[in-house]
Amino acid sequence: MESDNAHKTLLRISQEKDFDLLETYLQASEPVEINLSALPLVEYLSSVVVSQQLSTKAAKTIWLRVHPIINAHTNYQNLETELHSAGLSKSKANYVIGLINNLKLSSLQRSDLKELSNIEFENLLSANKGIGPWSVQMARMFFLGDTDVMPINDLGIKHAHEYFFNEHEMSEKFYEPFRPWRTYLSLFMWKSLS
Repeated sequence: MESDNAHKTLLRISQEKDFDLLETYLQASEPVEINLSALPLVEYLSSVVVSQQLSTKAAKTIWLRVHPIINAHTNYQNLETELHSAGLSKSKANYVIGLINNLKLSSLQRSDLKELSNIEFENLLSANKGIGPWSVQMARMFFLGDTDVMPINDLGIKHAHEYFFNEHEMSEKFYEPFRPWRTYLSLFMWKSLS
């Protein structure tokens, strides 16, 4: 099973590299799964926009108010007002409306997106206002199921790095040895913060 292989490989790497804190944490942890979103792409990206720069709890609360509005929208005139009253800033409301209006994104299936290279996928998504590198990485992880994403600019990942690897500078190069399981490493790092 993929999650078991990832767990074993990450444990082996932590032993080989003398990452004692990570090794101890992994030994005490069960394998984790990548939970793919069941949402269509536009709704998933909208949820990512909602969660930007918010705690997980706050993002979840706002998303529970925003998602029904997105699903039931018929009147574009009131959509911005409704999204704003649900807790979105004016800019986030406009980003969500831009995603909803993007017919190309709406027409793409997950299987279509999996055929794109990482660069093509990033270019497709980042052409939309409100979708930057972090959002693309979240989509690669939780929409496509890419096993090898390390979002080093994520605040939670930065905190976990300080704990597990405080003697090492945080960089893409530092995380190279963890390929092709960097998404799983990210999941363990996030989990360690709770």
